[in-house]
Amino acid sequence: MDDQEQLRKRIAELEAENAELRRRLEQLEHELQKIHQRKKHTDKGRNDPKGTRTDRRRKEHRKHPGCFRPEPPPNTKFIEHDVHPQQCSHCGAKDLESTGQFEDHFVADIPEPKLEWHRYRRHVYRCRCCQQTCQGRGDLELPGSHIGPRARLLTCYSRAHLGISLGKTQNLLHDFFGLTASRAGLLGHLHWGGQLFAPVVEELLELLRQSPVVQGDETGWRINGKTAWAWCFRDPRLALFLIDRHRSRDVIVRVLGESFAGTLVSDFYAAYNGLDCAKQRCLVHLLRELAKLREELPWQSVRAFIQPLIDLFRDAIQLGKDREKLGHAGFHEAYKHIIDRFDDLMLNTQTRHPDCLRIWKRLYKHCDELFTFLDDPQVPADNNGSERDIRSLAAARSDGGTHRTDWSAAAFARIKSVIVTGMKNGVRFIEYGTEVVRAKLRGERLPLPLAAAPDTS
Repeated sequence: MDDQEQLRKRIAELEAENAELRRRLEQLEHELQKIHQRKKHTDKGRNDPKGTRTDRRRKEHRKHPGCFRPEPPPNTKFIEHDVHPQQCSHCGAKDLESTGQFEDHFVADIPEPKLEWHRYRRHVYRCRCCQQTCQGRGDLELPGSHIGPRARLLTCYSRAHLGISLGKTQNLLHDFFGLTASRAGLLGHLHWGGQLFAPVVEELLELLRQSPVVQGDETGWRINGKTAWAWCFRDPRLALFLIDRHRSRDVIVRVLGESFAGTLVSDFYAAYNGLDCAKQRCLVHLLRELAKLREELPWQSVRAFIQPLIDLFRDAIQLGKDREKLGHAGFHEAYKHIIDRFDDLMLNTQTRHPDCLRIWKRLYKHCDELFTFLDDPQVPADNNGSERDIRSLAAARSDGGTHRTDWSAAAFARIKSVIVTGMKNGVRFIEYGTEVVRAKLRGERLPLPLAAAPDTS
């Protein structure tokens, strides 16, 4: 009887131990599965043979060196801080003795924002010739203004580039610098900035009209609650913005002129058809639309027309990237093959689906504007540069709102043009803006926010 009781107890203990082991085994299997998933994600392609893994990053971003903050330049004046421990960081004891060693930790920071008051004491002089009195003008002294140019430029930058509203700009000036200004006063700063940079934008516009390749794009806008359009025209070193109530050919002609000699890169919007110049239609826009149709149309139409078009334009874009690798003869042979494929597709396609016919008519109409980038290496196959430049307007539209009047929209566009052009050329807006103010006060020609031309001597 005692033996049976002991056996029962032993069986119960073993069952409990077995249940505990099963529970721990399930936990370990779950942890092991998570480890395998992480390892699969982080080590993807690591064990592939050398040269078989495809690097999907763009060429300019491949194998770039790490980005580190540079060491302080020579002759930097440091604000010194001697840091001595008060207690041991390991055991907490306060009985410490100096070893004579130290370690430098460099920190870059901005000075404490504070308001500066400038008093321009304008001494009165009398002219010995005409007996009239006269006064001078101080550096960066704006006549009739009680807020200096740097604060005004910060308002312009906050509204036009950062896209924050005048109310938030008002809070920024007050909370960081202790500068009190009304929203109406800040609106006056935008008006001042628009007038200040108007001659600069006109000169940039003349330079843009001489550019061999210009990209154009537009997005929706509002002026006093009514529909308007924000336009962007750019090349690698310029970006010009324009806000207009119209989305017609007249806007494009006003910017580029009636006889633009370069190539215009744009999407398939009809307003661009009215400018008589060489054109390149954005193939990325076209591929997006074709990819969407591939998911919606019957498989017969996709196989007969949509997918061959996608493959054709992808091969054409890749051919443009491989131009130098293929050499002159190889490139022209591949180019001829692309054109033959396109002609064959346009002449022999039998599909009658309405969407396919719509795409066919568009390609037939713009057949001479699809492969310009293969004829001219300077011309891109897409309009992505203009889309990137105009994308920042979405922040201003969403957060800062749009405009109540035409003059504020024009001032916003001019300031935005100067800021983005300066960014393309590595020109800091605050430094450039103060130089423009100085030049205007002296009656000199206003500088342009462009990088200095390289010295070829």
